[in-house]
Amino acid sequence: MIRKSVLLAALVTLAPAALLAADPAAPAGGPRGEGQWFNRLDTNHDGVITKDEATAASDARTAKMFDKLDANHDGMVTQDEVRAAGEARREEMKAEAVARFKAADKNGDGLLSKEEAAAMPMVARNFDALDTNKDGQVSPEELAASRHHFGAGRSWKGHGSDPTQR
Repeated sequence: MIRKSVLLAALVTLAPAALLAADPAAPAGGPRGEGQWFNRLDTNHDGVITKDEATAASDARTAKMFDKLDANHDGMVTQDEVRAAGEARREEMKAEAVARFKAADKNGDGLLSKEEAAAMPMVARNFDALDTNKDGQVSPEELAASRHHFGAGRSWKGHGSDPTQR
């Protein structure tokens, strides 16, 4: 029970920080780049965000996050549910990476040429380092072998690390 309370406390503590972080999809809207998130929090549109408005938004975001994590809907989030949610997100990211690779592979040969890699900026920027056999193409296996450069242990659809995620 204590671990569940600690987990919930962590969710409640971290939610305001996540809420107040700049929305990456929002355009910069002013001198401090407040973007659309400011308007979402300023619910009465008076040009300021009060503590009550921030708390209400934080509470709503925390509740949404809690509901997403509480897979069995028993009103409690366990460490197993958090791990399962993390694994589900990783699998989703792997599928997205595979789809991006396939979309970039215009000729469908399972390899990326320098021209094809332009659709994947991280791969394009590091193309020569990723092309370890120097054949002018990057394979999923070469991407997997690059995990020490692009993030330890991030698995990519059974091929190891996915530098396209960074």
